[in-house]
Amino acid sequence: MTGKNELRPTLPGGAGTAERMRRLQAAALEAWQRGAAEQWVELLRQALTLHPDDAEAWFTRGTLLQHLGANEEAVDAYREAQRGRPAFPEALNNLAAALRALRRLDEAHVCVQQALAVRPGYPRALNNRGLIALDMRRGAAAVEDFRRALALEPRFPEALHNLGTALMQLKCYAQAHEAYAELARLVPGFAHARGNALFAQMCDCDWRDYESQCTDVIESVARGEHAATPMPFLSMSGSAALQLRCAQAYTQAFFPAAGATPTPVPRAAGAKIRIGYLSGDLGEHAISYLLAGVFERHDHSSFETFAFVWGRHADGAIRRRLERAFTRFIAVDELADAAVVRLMRELGIDIAVDLCGHTEGQRTGILAQRAAPVQVNYLGIPGTMGAPYIDYVIADAYLIPETDEGQYSERIVRLEGSYQPNDDRRPIPPPTPPRSAFGLPDAARVLCNFNRNCKITPKVFAAWMRLLEAVPDAVLWLLATHAVAADNLRREAAKHGIAPGRLVFADQVEYAPYLARYRHVDLFLDTAPFNGGTTVSDALSMGVPVVTLAGESFPARMAGSVLRALGCTELVTESLADYEATALALARDPARLRALHVRLEAARHGHPFFDTDRYRKALEAAYAAMAARQAAGLPAASITIGVAEALGSSRSKGPT
Repeated sequence: MTGKNELRPTLPGGAGTAERMRRLQAAALEAWQRGAAEQWVELLRQALTLHPDDAEAWFTRGTLLQHLGANEEAVDAYREAQRGRPAFPEALNNLAAALRALRRLDEAHVCVQQALAVRPGYPRALNNRGLIALDMRRGAAAVEDFRRALALEPRFPEALHNLGTALMQLKCYAQAHEAYAELARLVPGFAHARGNALFAQMCDCDWRDYESQCTDVIESVARGEHAATPMPFLSMSGSAALQLRCAQAYTQAFFPAAGATPTPVPRAAGAKIRIGYLSGDLGEHAISYLLAGVFERHDHSSFETFAFVWGRHADGAIRRRLERAFTRFIAVDELADAAVVRLMRELGIDIAVDLCGHTEGQRTGILAQRAAPVQVNYLGIPGTMGAPYIDYVIADAYLIPETDEGQYSERIVRLEGSYQPNDDRRPIPPPTPPRSAFGLPDAARVLCNFNRNCKITPKVFAAWMRLLEAVPDAVLWLLATHAVAADNLRREAAKHGIAPGRLVFADQVEYAPYLARYRHVDLFLDTAPFNGGTTVSDALSMGVPVVTLAGESFPARMAGSVLRALGCTELVTESLADYEATALALARDPARLRALHVRLEAARHGHPFFDTDRYRKALEAAYAAMAARQAAGLPAASITIGVAEALGSSRSKGPT
């Protein structure tokens, strides 16, 4: 949630106002009281024709236009207010907020600075400046502004929320937890405060009161409350039904449908299908490494591909590959959502593919305005978007069985094998440094998990500790991007009677050196209920077996999807006891582990799962099926793509 603007119904008026002006005032007030905002705006327009220099009236008009999402018109109204009264801090602050909504951040910063020059101790303007800094990825400056706003106005819930968000961006999770917890105490019903507070603790592997907090958030989501945002909730609950409920509540509150489906421009027979990929992660990110080969190999005789990108501008090999892969690679950082929608429609995009979902930096507002006739949820969030304007989600038969389709707002596209793409041109890892360079004992059995710390739950960690107890020569190699999480995990290990030194922590590094680490790993232990996605694929591509605990929802079946596609069904378990027993049996059997390593290393060079072009053909067959249904005037329907379908046909079933 972002900070609120000062939306206050100030009525126009002044000395010498005619009777008609007074009648318009009265009518406008009545319209405001019954919630007829559009009528209120029109009445103000009429009033301003009688009194065009009324700064308060222009300010109020701008406020209401902003409330209606008409930010470009609001900017004009606020500038008129500023002309009538140059030193008008409320108008300057709201003008900055409207410019921020239009992604004109430099202009927004100038305006909020002007507001603070007029009124230095203005909490709303400090909060607004913090939000602008946050958008510019200047987290430390944002934190300073939010703290200053709170010093002036301690009971300022939006500033508390924004402070927590900025601290999360800086990975200051303990401080973020304090901000969110204080917000939940101050305003018990504030959206997502409790879920955010718990998630901040999970990022630090701080499990104090974990069970009670997790139960509280889950039960609140079940009641339809805004207790958590969709992505963090995947680590808290494995229920597909509750994940849908959480996503629907979030989408309805923050990204409601805002546009009708555009009428597609008829294409001539044989015309290319235009695919528009939307992402803030086309750079050094897992999504890029999974999809780079698919993007490069799209069939340009049948498809035109467009990337609409924001964020992650750092130059690098993967970014350069991606920029070359598309028909057009378009940066939209400085375009408002509505402007991106207009651009996509002008370009005739047939299918919009969202690679973000409900993740950091999302621009779901573009999809909410129906940027394309067909819209697809793909890879960004491992689950449902809960959005009525997203038509399809890319999955497979194991990931989302037909019996579970009702737990997803989208229609299901099932690709043969696994939903997950792979790039068979990924960089060859450099030589791996010796074990001592990573703090690994020379003779130890190395168990690992390189998933994000927030995916580790107390129950799964306890199972890992029992494994270490049963295999005395083993160590557990984990990712820890900050010292607090590592210290907390060491303390948890000690509580289980395991020497803290048997936990070894890895820093975050570039992709190729990260892959090279797997040469020292014997067995990857997956997390639950939120499995590893790319990390599991990475481990398997480097010949490392993975044991996973499968559940009922998309994120709880990702690793199982990949393992089953590779024929490693024996590594997919369905209870914590079986998960632990399977891992223990492997850890105690070096010969069996070695055989699995050899089997996976051979698969990397010939198994269909690692065949990028095969996957690309299946994905394109899915796109063609979607476009054909839409062109025929048929609603979205679940689609299954198999070998034959990828070669030129597809079968679909009607809506259920």
